[in-house]
Amino acid sequence: MNGLFSSTPLDGVLGAGGEKIADDSLLRGAVRRLAKDKLALFGLVIVSLVILAGVFAPYLMPNDPVKVSLDQRLAPPSGAYPLGTDHLGRCLLSRLIFGTRVSLSTAALALLAILLISIPVGTVAGYVGGWVDNLLMRLVDILLAFPSLILALVIAGMLGPGLLNVMLAVAAVGWVGYARMIRGLVLSVKEKEYVMAARASGTPEWVIVIRHILPNVLSPVIVLATLDIGSLVLSISGLSFLGLGAQPPTPEWGSMLNDGRPYMQVAPQLMVCPGMAIMIVVLAFNLLGDGLRDALDPRGTESG
Repeated sequence: MNGLFSSTPLDGVLGAGGEKIADDSLLRGAVRRLAKDKLALFGLVIVSLVILAGVFAPYLMPNDPVKVSLDQRLAPPSGAYPLGTDHLGRCLLSRLIFGTRVSLSTAALALLAILLISIPVGTVAGYVGGWVDNLLMRLVDILLAFPSLILALVIAGMLGPGLLNVMLAVAAVGWVGYARMIRGLVLSVKEKEYVMAARASGTPEWVIVIRHILPNVLSPVIVLATLDIGSLVLSISGLSFLGLGAQPPTPEWGSMLNDGRPYMQVAPQLMVCPGMAIMIVVLAFNLLGDGLRDALDPRGTESG
């Protein structure tokens, strides 16, 4: 990602017309580079299918994901239960499909919370500087001194089990890395000629930040956010596996892994299926994020 952070897409461009041309040219180039990256397109297809599965989960599930049928417990795959049932007779496929909605929506909300905290903090620290920058960055340094997983476990444990609390714990840990990265980008962008020209012309500071600073920071933030969705899904699933996330009977991939652990010998699909779902989603987002990183690099070549 170093190539993304070393330059900005609108360097030296002044005026609304020039910025529009630069924006259009950058977008077209990014789309061309992304279209040539087969791995990124594969990741995009998988991500799109997973999102659609989450959105239309109620129409795709063959059975009620929380309906208990003890007479069907640990049933093998069949026409009624394509992947079999769990220890309570609940349809594994239906729980996997509905778990897509739960896992992705929780990760997306956690990412939104991270961005809502980190973008203002990083922008203010980088643009204002001085004691404000020192204060905010010392807070970031303190939080970065703790292992992120341990800190998330502590916060989730203090808040109590539940998806909302896990989301808050992950967001409380995740924003610091974004804030430091955004601060560095803002420090670089605010010294560009077009920013200094806007400041010299009497443009209000808030207009400079919104019109010139933030647009040049968004590309690497988008790439990092895309890469981080997979990590957030993994973190939330891990906390749910430990019993801090989704609570019964809510279907969630991490909690499904924990539920299937005692039955690994007799019904391995109870762990294999949610584990594969997590792996595929994380891999797809990583492939897409790598492709976006190359596509949004303003110095990238047409050959990708």
